[in-house]
Amino acid sequence: MEFTIPLNDVIIEVVKRKKEIQYPLFSNVFYTLNQNEFSMDVDKVAWFYASGGDYISIFPYPEADKNSIDLYLNGSVYGAILHQRKVLPLHGSSFRFNGKGIMICGESGTGKSSVTASFCLNGAEFLSDDITPVIFKNRQPCIWAMSDRMKLWSDSLKQLKQREEGLQRIYPETEKFYYHIDQGRNIIFPLDQILIIELHDSAEVEFLELSGSAKFTALRNEIYRYEYLQGMAENDPVYFKQLIDVSQEVKIARVFRPAKITIEQFHSEMVKILALYSE
Repeated sequence: MEFTIPLNDVIIEVVKRKKEIQYPLFSNVFYTLNQNEFSMDVDKVAWFYASGGDYISIFPYPEADKNSIDLYLNGSVYGAILHQRKVLPLHGSSFRFNGKGIMICGESGTGKSSVTASFCLNGAEFLSDDITPVIFKNRQPCIWAMSDRMKLWSDSLKQLKQREEGLQRIYPETEKFYYHIDQGRNIIFPLDQILIIELHDSAEVEFLELSGSAKFTALRNEIYRYEYLQGMAENDPVYFKQLIDVSQEVKIARVFRPAKITIEQFHSEMVKILALYSE
């Protein structure tokens, strides 16, 4: 089996022996790590090990399928590699709309990928899905766009008028699929706006622009796999400065989404918000 992640300079090996971490600084039931090493044991899938920001080994379990391994590799393990490189990863999807770099953040299930897909299917340029690395050029935060696919539920595909046939399931027995979108890899594009989606009980979409320390706090909560930092003390001062820079340079707002709103309706409301937000 061969595997890839968005970074093309990382060595990935399938091995016959688990690589253990001798001096962990943080461990829980899922992960073990220190500043430069990370391991994760996923039952019936694989034992993963990552080090130095440029090496990954995979010890697959006998019952594992390639799709399941690929899912964890391009999620938690990819996130560990970014943290080892001290590249700030935010839990969000992003696209270019009306000349601006837009990132959609929020917890799983809030619709980051579906609303990103709706924009990209209506003329926006796809940049990233679920994990968005943020890098800096002269203190200007930029989206490092390396994704070529997003994960969409069957219901989202139906609402977006896209067919499931020919799409790869992220798990053999799930109704969630990889949806490929062509774009230039390794694009670096300025980050202008971040919208953090939250579900609420109201029937209306609501919008709250953040300012001051509220921007910093909101951003810190959107760091992908924030719990890794409990074993990576060197990242804290680096990310602190980077989050300050993002807070100063980027507009950030919370968008409260009704749970039962359709993707089309939410897309229309988001277009209005982005227009208002750009004034």
